[in-house]
Amino acid sequence: MSDYTSIAHPYAKASFDFALSEDKLQEWQSMLSILVAVAEEETIANEISSAEGAGTQQAEELANIIVEVCQGLVDEHVVNLIRVLAENGRLSVVRELFELFSELKDEHERVVSVTVTSSESLTKEQVASLTAALEKKLERRVELEQVLDNTLVGGIVVQAGETVIDGSLNTSISRLASQLHAR
Repeated sequence: MSDYTSIAHPYAKASFDFALSEDKLQEWQSMLSILVAVAEEETIANEISSAEGAGTQQAEELANIIVEVCQGLVDEHVVNLIRVLAENGRLSVVRELFELFSELKDEHERVVSVTVTSSESLTKEQVASLTAALEKKLERRVELEQVLDNTLVGGIVVQAGETVIDGSLNTSISRLASQLHAR
């Protein structure tokens, strides 16, 4: 776990617990996404990095700027989160906070993001069949994303979290070549 992830974890967990108790997981995920976009805007990102370790006055000013930019897009609870992050010099971990929050939300909702890499677009029928098979195997709802990679000769590579299923022709050829060289 990176330092930023370790720092962001308690904020993400507290945000998740609050959003869950209010039955607003999706709303919070959207608001945190907005916060990430604002915090990663070049001018604000530069201000965040220069404000780390600075005084309370500068942190408060930075929080006010971010709150003003986010006005109408986030609720008062996220505004409070922004102020707490600024006060503690933690605005630099907003991206990690969002990612951890999203992971907690997906785990709670039993959803897994799956990336399928292939040389050609899959048909609707192939996507439906693959999604159904993965949902059965993983015992979760699958959100499937297709990625095209023209370096693959054929087959697909499926990645769900840490699990990778490599059914590409490239890997099959590499395995065969390794076996032939081993003899």
